[in-house]
Amino acid sequence: ELAGYTGGDASFLKEDFELQLNRQLFWDSVLSASLWGGMLHPIGGQPSCIADRFYLGGPTSVRGFGMYSIGPQSEGDYLGGEAYWAGGLHLYTPLPFRPGKGGFGDLFRTHFFLNAGNLCNLNYGEGPQAHLQRLAECIRWSYGAGIVLRLGNIARLELNYCVPMGVQSGDRICDGVQFGAGIRFL
Repeated sequence: ELAGYTGGDASFLKEDFELQLNRQLFWDSVLSASLWGGMLHPIGGQPSCIADRFYLGGPTSVRGFGMYSIGPQSEGDYLGGEAYWAGGLHLYTPLPFRPGKGGFGDLFRTHFFLNAGNLCNLNYGEGPQAHLQRLAECIRWSYGAGIVLRLGNIARLELNYCVPMGVQSGDRICDGVQFGAGIRFL
């Protein structure tokens, strides 16, 4: 995304990527690995705007944390970051008792997960090595299990029990049951 090329009050270059690999295992189980990342580079010497930054945390990204509650903050408000990464490893299995095999019961899956991620603001005078070092520090991660309901081939609902780990000062955690609804999940 390139903003401010023709004018306006925002001027930045923003890159964002998403990778996912799914492998079917035995007994109709699926192992899924995903990786997200991105970087925002302000152009013209202006600082980045809070609305243009990346946010992490919540039931669709790093589970076990409050919605968008990872990273820099000021007076209790989360400010997002100019660079981020997040990864997940998931195991989806059929429900143990397979209700409605071939029907409604096939829309439900058990879900075991391990999520991790971090975001930060960058000092562009430091160089790429320092940026990678900052993203590798203070990694937030969580694990847990739950039930997933597929809604068509587009959206899904999740009800997970989450155990957040790697919690940093100021992070808002959601220890225990967390509900998520969305189209894009880590």
